[in-house]
Amino acid sequence: MVIKIGNPELLKIVSQTLLNNGVAILPSDTLYGFSCIQGRGEHKIEEIKGRGAGKHFLKLALKEQLPMLTAQIPDPNLLAYWPGPLTLILKGIKNPTEGIRVPDSQFIQNLLKEVGQPIISTSVNYSGHQPLTSIEEIKKEFEDKVDLIVDAGALPPSLPSTIIDLSKGIPQLVRQGQLKVKL
Repeated sequence: MVIKIGNPELLKIVSQTLLNNGVAILPSDTLYGFSCIQGRGEHKIEEIKGRGAGKHFLKLALKEQLPMLTAQIPDPNLLAYWPGPLTLILKGIKNPTEGIRVPDSQFIQNLLKEVGQPIISTSVNYSGHQPLTSIEEIKKEFEDKVDLIVDAGALPPSLPSTIIDLSKGIPQLVRQGQLKVKL
Protein backbone atom coordinates (compact mmCIF):
# COMPACT_ATOMS: atom_id res chain seq x y z
CA MET A 1 0.00 0.00 0.00
CA VAL A 2 1.23 3.49 -0.84
CA ILE A 3 -0.10 6.54 0.98
CA LYS A 4 0.68 10.18 0.21
CA ILE A 5 2.25 12.34 2.92
CA GLY A 6 -0.71 14.76 2.94
CA ASN A 7 -3.38 12.12 3.66
CA PRO A 8 -5.41 13.19 6.74
CA GLU A 9 -5.36 9.58 8.05
CA LEU A 10 -1.58 9.27 7.61
CA LEU A 11 -0.48 9.10 11.27
CA LYS A 12 -3.25 6.68 12.17
CA ILE A 13 -2.48 4.35 9.26
CA VAL A 14 1.31 4.41 9.74
CA SER A 15 1.14 3.96 13.53
CA GLN A 16 -1.31 1.05 13.20
CA THR A 17 0.91 -0.57 10.58
CA LEU A 18 3.98 -0.33 12.83
CA LEU A 19 2.17 -1.35 16.03
CA ASN A 20 0.76 -4.39 14.18
CA ASN A 21 4.27 -5.68 13.42
CA GLY A 22 4.43 -4.11 9.97
CA VAL A 23 7.34 -2.65 8.04
CA ALA A 24 6.93 0.74 6.39
CA ILE A 25 9.11 2.88 4.17
CA LEU A 26 9.07 6.39 5.61
CA PRO A 27 10.55 9.73 4.54
CA SER A 28 12.81 11.47 7.05
CA ASP A 29 14.85 14.64 7.00
CA THR A 30 17.67 12.83 5.20
CA LEU A 31 16.55 9.76 3.22
CA TYR A 32 13.69 7.30 2.94
CA GLY A 33 14.08 4.46 5.43
CA PHE A 34 12.68 1.03 6.22
CA SER A 35 11.03 1.33 9.64
CA CYS A 36 9.42 -0.88 12.26
CA ILE A 37 9.04 -1.09 16.01
CA GLN A 38 11.87 -2.86 17.81
CA GLY A 39 11.09 -6.54 18.26
CA ARG A 40 8.33 -6.42 15.65
CA GLY A 41 9.92 -6.32 12.23
CA GLU A 42 13.72 -6.39 12.25
CA HIS A 43 13.86 -9.89 10.76
CA LYS A 44 11.64 -8.84 7.89
CA ILE A 45 13.86 -5.80 7.19
CA GLU A 46 16.99 -7.98 7.35
CA GLU A 47 15.37 -10.38 4.87
CA ILE A 48 14.30 -7.59 2.49
CA LYS A 49 17.73 -5.94 2.54
CA GLY A 50 19.66 -9.22 2.44
CA ARG A 51 21.44 -8.15 5.59
CA GLY A 52 22.86 -10.55 8.12
CA ALA A 53 21.31 -10.80 11.56
CA GLY A 54 23.03 -9.27 14.57
CA LYS A 55 23.90 -5.87 13.10
CA HIS A 56 22.08 -3.21 15.11
CA PHE A 57 19.61 -0.84 13.51
CA LEU A 58 19.47 2.91 14.09
CA LYS A 59 16.65 4.10 16.35
CA LEU A 60 14.70 7.26 15.64
CA ALA A 61 13.50 8.83 18.88
CA LEU A 62 12.31 12.00 20.52
CA LYS A 63 14.67 13.50 23.11
CA GLU A 64 12.22 12.53 25.85
CA GLN A 65 12.34 8.88 24.65
CA LEU A 66 16.11 8.58 25.15
CA PRO A 67 15.72 6.91 28.60
CA MET A 68 13.98 4.01 26.81
CA LEU A 69 17.26 3.32 24.99
CA THR A 70 20.17 4.65 27.05
CA ALA A 71 21.18 6.02 30.44
CA GLN A 72 24.16 7.81 28.86
CA ILE A 73 23.63 11.57 28.67
CA PRO A 74 25.35 13.04 25.60
CA ASP A 75 27.34 16.27 25.76
CA PRO A 76 24.95 19.27 25.52
CA ASN A 77 27.02 20.61 22.61
CA LEU A 78 26.10 17.50 20.60
CA LEU A 79 22.49 17.52 21.82
CA ALA A 80 22.21 20.97 20.26
CA TYR A 81 22.34 19.27 16.83
CA TRP A 82 19.09 17.45 17.59
CA PRO A 83 16.74 17.38 15.91
CA GLY A 84 18.91 16.91 12.88
CA PRO A 85 21.07 14.57 10.78
CA LEU A 86 23.26 13.35 13.65
CA THR A 87 23.32 9.77 14.94
CA LEU A 88 24.99 9.16 18.27
CA ILE A 89 26.14 5.70 19.32
CA LEU A 90 25.57 5.48 23.05
CA LYS A 91 25.72 2.77 25.70
CA GLY A 92 22.42 0.94 25.49
CA ILE A 93 20.04 -0.45 28.06
CA LYS A 94 18.84 -3.53 26.12
CA ASN A 95 21.79 -3.69 23.70
CA PRO A 96 25.47 -2.98 24.40
CA THR A 97 25.18 0.12 22.19
CA GLU A 98 22.39 2.03 20.47
CA GLY A 99 22.60 4.25 17.41
CA ILE A 100 20.08 7.02 18.14
CA ARG A 101 18.88 9.95 16.06
CA VAL A 102 16.30 12.67 16.69
CA PRO A 103 15.14 13.52 13.16
CA ASP A 104 14.22 17.02 12.01
CA SER A 105 11.00 15.81 10.40
CA GLN A 106 7.66 16.93 11.79
CA PHE A 107 6.02 13.82 10.33
CA ILE A 108 8.48 11.46 12.07
CA GLN A 109 8.27 13.42 15.33
CA ASN A 110 4.46 13.20 15.26
CA LEU A 111 4.69 9.49 14.47
CA LEU A 112 7.05 8.90 17.40
CA LYS A 113 4.54 10.63 19.70
CA GLU A 114 1.72 8.55 18.23
CA VAL A 115 3.44 5.16 18.73
CA GLY A 116 4.91 6.24 22.07
CA GLN A 117 8.32 4.69 21.54
CA PRO A 118 11.41 4.86 19.31
CA ILE A 119 11.28 3.19 15.91
CA ILE A 120 13.93 1.38 13.93
CA SER A 121 15.13 2.95 10.70
CA THR A 122 17.61 1.93 8.04
CA SER A 123 18.19 3.17 4.51
CA VAL A 124 16.08 1.82 1.66
CA ASN A 125 18.47 -0.35 -0.31
CA TYR A 126 19.81 -3.86 -0.58
CA SER A 127 22.76 -4.50 1.69
CA GLY A 128 25.98 -3.28 0.10
CA HIS A 129 24.19 -0.98 -2.40
CA GLN A 130 23.61 2.77 -2.35
CA PRO A 131 20.38 4.01 -0.73
CA LEU A 132 17.54 4.60 -3.18
CA THR A 133 16.46 8.23 -3.33
CA SER A 134 13.76 8.20 -6.00
CA ILE A 135 10.30 7.37 -4.66
CA GLU A 136 9.44 5.82 -8.03
CA GLU A 137 12.45 3.46 -7.79
CA ILE A 138 11.55 2.68 -4.18
CA LYS A 139 7.97 1.79 -5.09
CA LYS A 140 9.08 -0.30 -8.09
CA GLU A 141 11.64 -2.24 -6.05
CA PHE A 142 9.99 -2.61 -2.65
CA GLU A 143 6.21 -2.01 -2.80
CA ASP A 144 5.46 -5.74 -2.82
CA LYS A 145 7.95 -6.41 0.02
CA VAL A 146 6.71 -3.98 2.70
CA ASP A 147 3.34 -3.29 4.31
CA LEU A 148 3.28 0.44 3.60
CA ILE A 149 5.16 3.18 1.72
CA VAL A 150 4.67 6.84 2.65
CA ASP A 151 5.15 8.83 -0.54
CA ALA A 152 6.55 12.29 0.17
CA GLY A 153 7.74 12.67 -3.41
CA ALA A 154 11.33 13.53 -4.15
CA LEU A 155 13.27 14.43 -1.02
CA PRO A 156 15.90 17.16 -1.30
CA PRO A 157 19.33 15.73 -2.13
CA SER A 158 20.90 14.58 1.10
CA LEU A 159 23.59 12.41 2.59
CA PRO A 160 22.78 9.98 5.38
CA SER A 161 23.22 11.16 8.96
CA THR A 162 26.65 11.76 10.44
CA ILE A 163 27.51 9.08 13.02
CA ILE A 164 29.56 9.75 16.17
CA ASP A 165 30.36 6.94 18.62
CA LEU A 166 30.29 8.09 22.25
CA SER A 167 29.95 4.62 23.78
CA LYS A 168 33.64 4.33 24.70
CA GLY A 169 33.88 7.77 26.28
CA ILE A 170 36.04 9.35 23.57
CA PRO A 171 34.03 10.69 20.60
CA GLN A 172 34.89 8.89 17.36
CA LEU A 173 33.60 9.91 13.95
CA VAL A 174 32.19 6.76 12.35
CA ARG A 175 30.65 8.32 9.23
CA GLN A 176 30.78 11.84 7.89
CA GLY A 177 27.30 12.48 6.54
CA GLN A 178 24.91 15.38 6.12
CA LEU A 179 26.08 17.21 9.26
CA LYS A 180 29.68 18.41 8.95
CA VAL A 181 31.50 17.92 12.27
CA LYS A 182 35.10 17.96 13.39
CA LEU A 183 36.11 16.16 16.57
